[in-house]
Amino acid sequence: MRVFEVALMIANLLALIVGLRQKTSKAMMLGLAGLNLFALAVHGVIEGPRYQMMFSYMFAVLFTVYALARAAFKFPETKILKILKGFAIGLSLIFLAITALMAYALPVFTLPKPTGSYDVGVQYVDLTDEERPEPFLQGSAKKRELAVKIYYPAAKDKTKPYAAYFHDSPELIKMFTAAYRMPDFMFSHLRLVQTHTQEGLPVSDKQAYYPVIFFSHGAGTNMEVHTSQCEDLASHGYIVVAVNHTYVSSAAELPGGIVTDRDATVNFDQGDPREIVAHIMADDVGSVIDKLGEMNAGTMDSIFAGKLNLDQIGVIGHSLGGAAAYDLALNDSRIKAAINLDGSVYTVPEDKNRIAPFLMLANDEIGVQMIQKHEASMKKFEDMPAEEQEAVASAYGSKESYIDIYKKQEQAAAGLAETLKASGSLYSIEGSAHMKFTDIGLFIGAGFHRFIGIQGSTSAAECLAITESVTLAFFNQHLKHETGNSLGSVLRQYPKLRKVKLM
Repeated sequence: MRVFEVALMIANLLALIVGLRQKTSKAMMLGLAGLNLFALAVHGVIEGPRYQMMFSYMFAVLFTVYALARAAFKFPETKILKILKGFAIGLSLIFLAITALMAYALPVFTLPKPTGSYDVGVQYVDLTDEERPEPFLQGSAKKRELAVKIYYPAAKDKTKPYAAYFHDSPELIKMFTAAYRMPDFMFSHLRLVQTHTQEGLPVSDKQAYYPVIFFSHGAGTNMEVHTSQCEDLASHGYIVVAVNHTYVSSAAELPGGIVTDRDATVNFDQGDPREIVAHIMADDVGSVIDKLGEMNAGTMDSIFAGKLNLDQIGVIGHSLGGAAAYDLALNDSRIKAAINLDGSVYTVPEDKNRIAPFLMLANDEIGVQMIQKHEASMKKFEDMPAEEQEAVASAYGSKESYIDIYKKQEQAAAGLAETLKASGSLYSIEGSAHMKFTDIGLFIGAGFHRFIGIQGSTSAAECLAITESVTLAFFNQHLKHETGNSLGSVLRQYPKLRKVKLM
């Protein structure tokens, strides 16, 4: 809970304990009412109201009405009034307890502070690739349109405010929440979360130009849930381009309005849908690299002209975005380093020796085990009940089609394992979970993660800190060519991080 939320709750409890006693003076009653209203006003102005605190707000108002009534009228001490007062006190305690629980379970959290020396600027840019038809819209003449969020080392300017989370967009948050089939107001308070980035800052001139890192989100999330990691990389002297993969993300803000993954009209029923989408995401990154070339050359108006070191490009992705990063590491020679955060892969390497330096962080619940066993992310057809077999055969066109895709996924998993075995670059965090490699683990208070399917004993904040340290060390080694065993230092710093040896 935030500072003034706690102050308001304390004022509520003081009013409840002291103000509702029969011997409390009128002056004390009015003073407690004033204290509640003052705490409510300060909280509302400085921190901003949110629905989780609704009962606390109601209590402050109702207690003020009660205090004014007691000051104006003398109530007889009847048995009924004593019963009603006792009932009101009990009900108030229950609802204030619910308020505290809701405020803790759904916090207005603080994003981890970037660990680098640079201030961080941010700019939203809309890009259209006139050479690529929109692959997610059946029969459409639209071209592929992408929203990207560019984090960069910035010149210091204390006069500009820090940007709000999720671009201060209630609609974007609502669409993100709906993707998880939760009430659309559930995470409405996310817009109250402050980032560590500022819009409208010039690029820092401490370096002539900066290496570039692309970040791809997973299916059904979006680029905003990787804010913490993008901020941290930018604070260490990287220009980080977070790509919101339209129709893959839960929601994307485009000039024509917000579009969601539910708006896609193509089913990709020929082949493995996840492999196809991962390739599209990799093509998105390739397309944005081309656009950055135009920005850097000055042929597209941009604050990044001459500031982008496009000879040193890294990619990182989470989940399906990790599969896209792996695809790029294998097939795009412009990529000089790649990281997969807990993503199954779908590309079978043609040449396992032709891959950019590659690292993978996998959760220790099932991720590492799947890599060790070369397991596909799909179920084996033979292991399904008859009803499910019938359903997947219909969805994939035939039983044979499903089995062919399953075999290709096994080959891709085996190729990934061989790549990681050769490079010795598979890492895992003890007690981690898939969504704890993103900001999403911070959305829920400790102890409540399991209610939205996030497991793992290590806190979300610690998982993020370890992930960010590993990511930074790897990119520093391969994009800035720093010498020394920096990944070894990270292993020593975090006992929960381990390097996995594949047999």
